[in-house]
Amino acid sequence: MKDLMEYEFLTFDNDLPIKIILHPVDDTTRFIPRHWHESVEISYVLTGSIETIYIEGTSYTSREGDIVVINSNDVHSFTVDPEEDGSALTVIISYEFLKNNFPDMDRIRFQCISSIETDAQQLSRMAKLRETLDTIIAVYRDRDRDPLAPIRMRGLSYELIYMLLGDFAVEKSHAGAIKSQKHLSLLTEITDFIKVNYKQQLPIALLASQFGFTAEYLCRFFRKQIGMTILQYIHAIRLENGHRDLVMTDHPVTQIAYDNGFPNVKSFNRVFKAMYAMTPDQYRKSKVPNLTRGL
Repeated sequence: MKDLMEYEFLTFDNDLPIKIILHPVDDTTRFIPRHWHESVEISYVLTGSIETIYIEGTSYTSREGDIVVINSNDVHSFTVDPEEDGSALTVIISYEFLKNNFPDMDRIRFQCISSIETDAQQLSRMAKLRETLDTIIAVYRDRDRDPLAPIRMRGLSYELIYMLLGDFAVEKSHAGAIKSQKHLSLLTEITDFIKVNYKQQLPIALLASQFGFTAEYLCRFFRKQIGMTILQYIHAIRLENGHRDLVMTDHPVTQIAYDNGFPNVKSFNRVFKAMYAMTPDQYRKSKVPNLTRGL
């Protein structure tokens, strides 16, 4: 239960075709929920590692220097080892820009996961891609001191996209990915409903009735598309919010469990331990020593 799922809407600043996010790992970002978006995403580990990058049913480990390109509408999530510090760059590329400038975009996808690549030529191309990403970071960090940084960044963003299209584009396979916009919309409705109502009791029968399905069909549909059961998803979203309360408040663990929809503290402990390899009370004492109320 290390991840969950939601649709993510992204905006692009300063008329650039890319959005840049430099982020350290802290106690509130140990996992990024399962989600998808139309944009293409690049994950580049600067220090430390990402324990698990889940992409469309397959999980990868990404270490310092590794690059992972996540394609449009691929369901993905990130999990970081609770004991490890690190930092990473995320680059989000506008799919609209890609489509407008490369009309065949719908027919291709990018194949770029450095940790599993074995071809020497592709590894060499990835090294050049890494150099471009490093330059983007340097320009981004110096943007307040360099009045020409926006021009340089625009050129680098085009260079980055040129490299992806020229070196890492392959014919799209139609197997295994969520393609149907109807399915994406339905999944968004289901997960939005759970996110709004996760503090309440959410029996499968209620969810099925809410969306006009039988319980069996809803469970089968959700698991087929997402690779996890609805119950696992509900537990995960409760865990995400419970973890936030654990590190940001001094509320007793029992109260946090009930506030976030767990039927009892035993259930919260079980789900939390599956993710963090320790109970909530143990985690709080090790990470937030000033919050000692625990149970």
